Amino acid sequence: MKKLSLVLALLLLGSAALWAQKTITGKVTDDNGEGLIGATILVKGTSVGSITDVSGAFSLLVPPNAAVLMVSYTGFAPKEVTLTDANNYEITMETEVIGLSDVVVVGYGSQSRKGITGSVAKVSGETLSKLPVTGVDQALQGQAAGVQVVAASGTPGGSVSVRVRGPSSINAGNQPLYVVDGVPISTGSNSQIGFGGQQANALTDINPTDIESIEVLKDASAAAIYGSRASNGVVLITTKRGKAGKTQVSLNTYYGQQEIQKKPETLTGPQYVALVQEAIRNRFTATSLPSSQRLVGLDAAPDTYPSTNWSDQILQTAPISQTDLSFSGGNERTKFYLSTAYFTQDGIIKGSKFDRYSIRLNLDNFITNKIKIGTSTFLSRSNSDRLNNDNNINGVLSAAILMGSHIPVRNADGTYAKDANSSVENPVAAQLEPTNENFSGRILSTLYGDWSILPWLSFRTNLNLDLSNFREFRFSPTTTNTGFGLRGQGIEAYNQELNLVNENFFTISKAIGSLNLDLLLGTAFQNSRSESFFGQGENFPGNTIKTLNAASVKKDLTSSRTEWGLNSYYSRLNLNFKEKYFVSGSVRRDGSSRFGANQRWALFPAFSAAWRVSEEPFLKGSKVISELKLRAGFGQTGNQNIGNFASRALISPGANYNQIAGLSPSQLGNPELTWETNEDVSVGLDLGFFNNRVSFVIEAYKRSTIDLLLNRPLVFTSGFASITENIGSTENRGIDILLNTRNIESKKFSWSTSFNVAFLESKIIKLAGTPFASGFASWVAEGEAPSAFRGFRVERIFQEQAEIDALNAKAREKTGNPTAVYQSTLTRPGDIQFKDLNGDGLITALDQEILGNALPKFYGGMTNNLSFAGFDLSFFFQFQSGNMIYNNTRAFSEGMNGIFGQSAAVLDRWTPDNKSTTFPRAVFGDPNNNRRTSDRFLEDGSFIRLKNLNFGYSLPKSITDKLKINRLRVYVGGQNLLTFTNYSGLDPEVSTFGEVTLSAGTDFLTFPQARTIMGGLNITF
Repeated sequence: MKKLSLVLALLLLGSAALWAQKTITGKVTDDNGEGLIGATILVKGTSVGSITDVSGAFSLLVPPNAAVLMVSYTGFAPKEVTLTDANNYEITMETEVIGLSDVVVVGYGSQSRKGITGSVAKVSGETLSKLPVTGVDQALQGQAAGVQVVAASGTPGGSVSVRVRGPSSINAGNQPLYVVDGVPISTGSNSQIGFGGQQANALTDINPTDIESIEVLKDASAAAIYGSRASNGVVLITTKRGKAGKTQVSLNTYYGQQEIQKKPETLTGPQYVALVQEAIRNRFTATSLPSSQRLVGLDAAPDTYPSTNWSDQILQTAPISQTDLSFSGGNERTKFYLSTAYFTQDGIIKGSKFDRYSIRLNLDNFITNKIKIGTSTFLSRSNSDRLNNDNNINGVLSAAILMGSHIPVRNADGTYAKDANSSVENPVAAQLEPTNENFSGRILSTLYGDWSILPWLSFRTNLNLDLSNFREFRFSPTTTNTGFGLRGQGIEAYNQELNLVNENFFTISKAIGSLNLDLLLGTAFQNSRSESFFGQGENFPGNTIKTLNAASVKKDLTSSRTEWGLNSYYSRLNLNFKEKYFVSGSVRRDGSSRFGANQRWALFPAFSAAWRVSEEPFLKGSKVISELKLRAGFGQTGNQNIGNFASRALISPGANYNQIAGLSPSQLGNPELTWETNEDVSVGLDLGFFNNRVSFVIEAYKRSTIDLLLNRPLVFTSGFASITENIGSTENRGIDILLNTRNIESKKFSWSTSFNVAFLESKIIKLAGTPFASGFASWVAEGEAPSAFRGFRVERIFQEQAEIDALNAKAREKTGNPTAVYQSTLTRPGDIQFKDLNGDGLITALDQEILGNALPKFYGGMTNNLSFAGFDLSFFFQFQSGNMIYNNTRAFSEGMNGIFGQSAAVLDRWTPDNKSTTFPRAVFGDPNNNRRTSDRFLEDGSFIRLKNLNFGYSLPKSITDKLKINRLRVYVGGQNLLTFTNYSGLDPEVSTFGEVTLSAGTDFLTFPQARTIMGGLNITF
């Protein structure tokens, strides 16, 4: 009887609790009354919640103790609604242009911006939509504080260098890790054929118009969840997904014209001949020259020679365009986003071109109320016609600068004219005759499953694939310098890389009173396989059949296969107490096949915390300070960007003798080889004023990279030149600043500004051996920046022979050598006097010093967005200051020492009648070595550039409703419209050696970026 009474009592209590619950309904709208699809409604202090449907409506069964609803939606300020006796609620959300409620993607999830404890920069898809760029790396230019993006070359589809808070490695690469929809992707160049300093760019395979947002994890506390690959930062790319509601069809298209920003100015034919004849007279005073110095065809009067403007022959106004069509929509169970796009860009140098075709499908489906599956699948195909340039004397632009202008394009018989005194290729032949084709195919795909096990516990599994194929074909016919002596040369190369990643992780999200807890526990497995082929043939029967089967001499034939693997275990805990105290900690343990047997595993921890002071009683409700948050973090990340077998003792084929195959030792093993380790300490301050109409972020950091992966030199008697070890360290210090303002806000007119600037100081603390040279003028040494320049200093121009004689006498006195001279026995008035730094009376290699470096002291960007009565205007300025550029092009085009074409600047050269100049005399052979590496060719690379401008008009709703379309916008825009710089080269932003940090800031015959004017159309149905 007692048991029966107990059961009845429990049933009554349960029934009372059930009746105490009630169902409430409502609708969530924006400030225009439009329903918001997918807004989140959560009962405060619980995990009970719901989302709105296609009309913004919701229904929710609330517990008896429910008091407050928390409503959130991306782009709107969060709202708390106090529950009353009412059963229906109309909730209007207020737009928050610069909002703390913005969702920010982080590793393996997302967070509200107000809960971020690390350093994360975000670039929205709306910003990206206004940028006519070929790749996501270009889209980052000037948009995120502390992220420096340099378009190394204007080559269509060419490489771009991205540095997050500066370079930290010497040999192991400095590009960040890119993760697309959770897939860590391969980047860099798969090219095996040299095109000078140019490199192909795997990131151009991705269509930028598919991107919803880009987040950059800048410090270790944010990036350590990616462990061994995150020392250079992490770029998270999230693509667009469908939303429940009516299917939307969007058509976006633009077309533009590109032109060179600044043309090379070279001498005319007669001016060039006069210069060469003067240089010869200054070297040889005898009436008849030595036969070894006699130049062919340069003995006549200068005004009898023709004049060819080679730049006009090879440059063009080139088209650029893109058209993409997308479909998105779905219902509460299935959502989809489908897009297809075609992008094409001709280069401003004739013969260069890049085309890309792409298609994307993002699909999400709830197969039950608790289980969701989906995919993000992307396919692309790109074709590229490349040209030799950038540190290549046979390049098209290279030849246009270095070929003498006294040479015509063609001879009388129609053949290409050549300079008998020079090996420089005819620029038109270099442009028209070779075949350089590249084909790239890419598949990026993620298959995922989400299981909501409990309201507070979920599980996700991902299977990620990144498959790329890269094929190259080159044929140099006999009409080119390269092909002439070889009777034609053909090269074919192929590279395939397959990356498979499986990730599985649990997420726990639990509210315990005022404490919100998020815990992540996961594991990942990655396997990467690649194979390549390279074949080269020479001596073709003609220029018609270009395939290797026609070559009678098979010069080279190689192939390779390799793979590596990575196993990972990771965890992260986020704690949020009362929305004002935040703590985050993560740890990742990685094991890589690339490292030594004794050091294969490493641990990468991170910790960060934040305090929202603005939520404290003494500041909450302030009409001035709407947000004040202090942040601090520490973490470790790693770098494993080295060869797959750097730790192994290797035996290689090729030691053949008398047609008998042989093997030989090729590398010493190092079982202790392990990751470079990056230790990062950062602090931050987030400030918002006047309801966040003005927001300010300042971050300071110190990043130390230890155990650098460097080659330690060995004595040659060991049989090996070096061994890879963990030796050396670097250090970066800096400050990142971000300022956002909503200057004017009204129904008719709005104006907002975003400004960011980063200050950086980077230096090498320790090396594996002695300092060494890199590139043309770069120097790698302890205590210096990783891209320092070293050389001689110019003192002045010698004006009189007496000055030279006095210095020579002083040199003999100091050295005690009766034949000693200050610089050269052939130094004459008009030559450069270089500075004697050590005071020994002689100019030797010991008189070189650090002249500057390629790293800017500060860099950043400023964007303004304005709108009025349907019109919108945005313009973006990019800037950097304090960096130097070594203009090696001038060393050739202003050297006045031989037979290379010269720039118009040499018209101001020293002569007995023109002594007030900084240019030395023209002298054949350069006996004083006026062209030596010195600050003569080192220039200030600072610039301010109007990078993008976009002006558009959207039809009013009254007209679009009649046309039965949702939106129609037309616009005109431009890229690289204005550049303010003192740099004398064609483009202050380029870098001949691309992503090579140690040789950054060098310009040698580099393909410049183009100025673009374009018009476009956006339609949404």
